[in-house]
Amino acid sequence: MTSLQDPARLERIREKLALLRRLEAERGFGVVIGEPTPLEPIPDLPGVAEVYGLFGRLAGDNFRFETPEEISSPAAWAARTVDEDDPMGSPLAVGHEVHSIPERLRGEIEAGAPIYLDPEDLDVYWMEPDDYVFQYEHPDEDVEFTVVAPDVATFFDEHVLGPAYPELVAVVLGPGVRDRRLRSGRHAGEYADNWRRLLIAADLAS
Repeated sequence: MTSLQDPARLERIREKLALLRRLEAERGFGVVIGEPTPLEPIPDLPGVAEVYGLFGRLAGDNFRFETPEEISSPAAWAARTVDEDDPMGSPLAVGHEVHSIPERLRGEIEAGAPIYLDPEDLDVYWMEPDDYVFQYEHPDEDVEFTVVAPDVATFFDEHVLGPAYPELVAVVLGPGVRDRRLRSGRHAGEYADNWRRLLIAADLAS
């Protein structure tokens, strides 16, 4: 049984989210963890709607994950815009980094560079925006991209809600952002990333 079809993995994600919601309510890390909003499964994307239906929205200092409009229903997925000239096959943005957006502008600019899902093999991958543009303009050239997880369920279970979260930060934003610590205030010496502090408090990451 793959991660996409494994009810135990979905249950593990559900349990982690419940724990994180409780810790956020008790200690106020400043993250966003949405409530469950079940979505109708999409046959072409096994497991994807099922995962997003567990939270709807997650947001911290470095990333924002929100249910893509394209998967709000099977009809929405069927009606999505497909760019036939896109050398990456019109991937689905499963989340965005927000670290590049100044905090004062995050109410106006909702998202930075996307993290993608390949709609064919269902890998979740990261590609530098400049490399994506280069690939679009030079489809016959090879460009680098990093496969982060084999599917969305594994991505959220291990890389957003689990021990591989620091690795995700390093891949997308660089090791400097991953290792940055606060220099002052009541959290001095702790990691600057509030999502990582929450995961550490929940014993889900280090």
